[in-house]
Amino acid sequence: MRTWIVTLLCISVSMVVGGCFAPSSFVKTTAGWKIIEFNENIKGFDDAWQKCVDTIARDYDIEMMDKNSGYMRTAWIYGISGGVYNRYRGRITVKFSQLTEPTTVDVKTEAQWLTNESTGIWTPGFDRTFQRDVYTALSGRLGRTVAPD
Repeated sequence: MRTWIVTLLCISVSMVVGGCFAPSSFVKTTAGWKIIEFNENIKGFDDAWQKCVDTIARDYDIEMMDKNSGYMRTAWIYGISGGVYNRYRGRITVKFSQLTEPTTVDVKTEAQWLTNESTGIWTPGFDRTFQRDVYTALSGRLGRTVAPD
């Protein structure tokens, strides 16, 4: 009986302590922009913009969007990559550098880990899994496919 209680206590403590650490996919540096080169089916800025908006809006809330400048950013998404919901968040920024006849779009993801709940201090960085998922979703709708070797 005593072993069972000790085991239960250890599990409880590990669950509490486990919630204090960022997911292993979190990296404490700022991610650079990733570039998606458009496939041949993209017909101009309006087509690329609409597919980009549709892809992002399917899974995320868009906080800021300005088609005239080719800029879009999502609201903070809490609990990305399986992180503790109220302590781990991410967002997506999309930027078209060319608006007349674009051939690429720039994408950046950010992640933040709440390191100190009492003071509200967030540690900036990015999440490898979140970045991969966003890039894959956008590339699937907009990007070129590379022929296998």
